[in-house]
Amino acid sequence: MSREKDKTAVKATAMQLSKRMESRRGFIKEVMKMSGGERILECIQCGSCAGGCPAMFAMDYSPMQIIKMINLGMKEEALSSSTIWVCSACYTCATRCPRNVNFTTLMMSLRNKAIQENLVKNDANLKFHKYFFEIVAKYGRIYEPELLFMLLKKSDVNSLRHNASLALRMLKKGKLQVRAPKTEQNSWLTNMLEKTNGKEPQ
Repeated sequence: MSREKDKTAVKATAMQLSKRMESRRGFIKEVMKMSGGERILECIQCGSCAGGCPAMFAMDYSPMQIIKMINLGMKEEALSSSTIWVCSACYTCATRCPRNVNFTTLMMSLRNKAIQENLVKNDANLKFHKYFFEIVAKYGRIYEPELLFMLLKKSDVNSLRHNASLALRMLKKGKLQVRAPKTEQNSWLTNMLEKTNGKEPQ
């Protein structure tokens, strides 16, 4: 009787391990299809990305650790980390990587994946990302005053007063444009926006 129980327990454990391995492989395949994730398996964990990252102090995991998490199939941990949002897209890691892993572009792709999977912990990150790309899609470039207005907490009177005062001072000095500068959308911008939305570029 105990042998049968042992066999059942072993089978259950084997099935759990098999499911975990399948999930891990599935996540790696997903990442490899993303922009920037094509060479993810070539990472040798040398630490060049983490060592040169200027935003490392504010991250919960280093860029190197995020890549390791992806390779281990730790989907939830990687996508819910603050690292993918703290990344400043300075490309220091990408230029220093000896295996040409485009980590900066991968961070942007992981943000989109985190939104799709509903794994974004900080609501401010989600709003900023959403509004930023809405404005770029609308004007062909970023327009800071509109982005700030969309992010402002409308119920916070002190914040509204402070920002209105700041806007007036910037206007007087010619540092703020009242009308949004519109850029004509060309093929590379359209392709970039389509990739960002998870669509295949035309």
